[in-house]
Amino acid sequence: MKEIELTKFLVSFNGHIEYVIFPAGVFDEQLYIQYEVVWGIDWDPKSGLCTGTSQMARPGSDPEKVIFNMPVEMVLGSTNIFGWPQLVVTVRAKNFFSGDTLRGYALFLLPPVAGTHEMTAPLVIPRSATMLGEWLAWLTGRQPELVDPRMLATGKENYLLRTESYGHVRLKMTMVSKDMRKLGYDNMAHFL
Repeated sequence: MKEIELTKFLVSFNGHIEYVIFPAGVFDEQLYIQYEVVWGIDWDPKSGLCTGTSQMARPGSDPEKVIFNMPVEMVLGSTNIFGWPQLVVTVRAKNFFSGDTLRGYALFLLPPVAGTHEMTAPLVIPRSATMLGEWLAWLTGRQPELVDPRMLATGKENYLLRTESYGHVRLKMTMVSKDMRKLGYDNMAHFL
């Protein structure tokens, strides 16, 4: 029987976006999140959803925390590790005065090491480039938005992007891989 040459490995991500924290409290009636997974050219989705939108949520007993527990599950295949998958999270709010508005973006590098990981990413809000834009954002309650939030993952065109950090997003993710060691990649956790 002829031996088949192995050229691809598989990576499975299974977890959830737990919650969003706003340090001064949540002043919106309802919040929701959207996520999108971004990967390099050699990567290929095999199963699962690479985009998603959560339910509407409100803060509970803690006025600074909004819990979502939004599931994220997918399997991807690749020939090399270049362009490792990243998760872009968009936090949006719905309220009576300003309608559907942006509350920020968060970017996660999905875990490259096998096991369960708890990660936190800052929530960033784009700032206007002019004083007039800042004044209009304050007056209307609507912040500038990115046309394509995936640009945060590439880093190519965001060198002039002005942002302000406000709050953070918490992600819990388990990563399992298949055939990475056979192709020469060591992604096991090493403890001293």
